[in-house]
Amino acid sequence: MHPHGKLPMGIVSKTVDSDTEWVEARVTFMKLEAEHKAATIGLAKKRQALPWRKIDQEYVFDGGPLGQKSLAELFGKADTLFVYHLMYSTGKERACPRCTSLLDQFQSLKLHVQASGLMTFAIIAKGKYESLIPAIESNNWIWDFYYASGNSFPENVGVTKGGGLAGAEGMYDYVKPWTGGTEGPENPPGISISKRDADGQVYHTYSVFGTALLELVQYNLMFDLMPKVRPAGAPEMSFLKHKDAYEYPGGVY
Repeated sequence: MHPHGKLPMGIVSKTVDSDTEWVEARVTFMKLEAEHKAATIGLAKKRQALPWRKIDQEYVFDGGPLGQKSLAELFGKADTLFVYHLMYSTGKERACPRCTSLLDQFQSLKLHVQASGLMTFAIIAKGKYESLIPAIESNNWIWDFYYASGNSFPENVGVTKGGGLAGAEGMYDYVKPWTGGTEGPENPPGISISKRDADGQVYHTYSVFGTALLELVQYNLMFDLMPKVRPAGAPEMSFLKHKDAYEYPGGVY
């Protein structure tokens, strides 16, 4: 029996008495990790070589106290815009706990990356700005929030019903049936990346949807380093709660 419990099918492990054997196994595995890293870099290069699509439509977003801004204005001083499309339904007091956990992780990136002018971060959801205020306040976020109220930007980047393609009505990620059918949520999760060139033209370069977002979850990478695998559950990361739902000493998080 593995010291940490039964291993998942397909995973074989053993204990060793020799430090030399342990180090030899670790060094051998480092070669596999190097191959994996090289494959990951190669995939990134192929992703960067994908075509960009020009965004000619004018989009205006409601940022509440931030005012109304066009898509080009959301870039700020950077030429790349990272938009997290929040899984949220108008009238709900809370956004999805998995989304909020991921955004908690991204906050430090926003502080460093955006401050360096390399990329600007924003959160966009459908509906009215006022309805999201409780969700913002309950998370102590520093994000710039905008509502795509009255425009089809989320649809056109494949995150909300439509996908920006003819015949894609009711599809998510362009080709997947819409979550929950026609009565599914207004805002499934997703990330869209846009680029602004020297002339101010904006292009949609890439999007990430659904379970592919899990590759950006930092603690999943940490779980992969452990003798146990990622926590089981449906949906994935079902162990997550809103921050103030955990039991912290003194009730403070």
